[in-house]
Amino acid sequence: MFGVMRKRDEGPAAGDIETVIGKNTRIQGEVSGTGNLRIDGEIEGELKLSGAVIVGETGMVTGNVSARSLNVSGTVHGNARTEESLTIHSSGQLIGDVQVNAFQIEDGGIFKGRSEMNPRAGIELKARPQHVSAPQEGAVSVEDLAKASAKTAPRTAAPMKSAAKAEKK
Repeated sequence: MFGVMRKRDEGPAAGDIETVIGKNTRIQGEVSGTGNLRIDGEIEGELKLSGAVIVGETGMVTGNVSARSLNVSGTVHGNARTEESLTIHSSGQLIGDVQVNAFQIEDGGIFKGRSEMNPRAGIELKARPQHVSAPQEGAVSVEDLAKASAKTAPRTAAPMKSAAKAEKK
């Protein structure tokens, strides 16, 4: 009679697609929401979702994408920012800068832009060491070596007369 009560998740499960933009659909403007979205048509505008975004093989997004994760099998022309991962599949292409926690590009996938990996919580980024060294006594610079080499390089001799011409004289 009194069973264990299970708490329902507020959002859709990780694999549940809540909204599908069909192959023959074109949307202009900002798209935002909390669920997972699959795009097989076209979206021109900014995407802001707290769920996952899947761009199918026929899908095209022209605009910036902000989502929990992004899987690209179609085309994205815009910057992408994800909380978790970004995957560009073999048929996918992303033209724009990305800021992600994990980034995977399958063989054949196209990425053109800059990528920035978000550091994990508690991880401190190490600074590149600054090596400043004063010239040591007696050290020779590259310029000095080049000048010395030019002064001591053998000079080319005048072309020799061939033996046939020498015999005629």
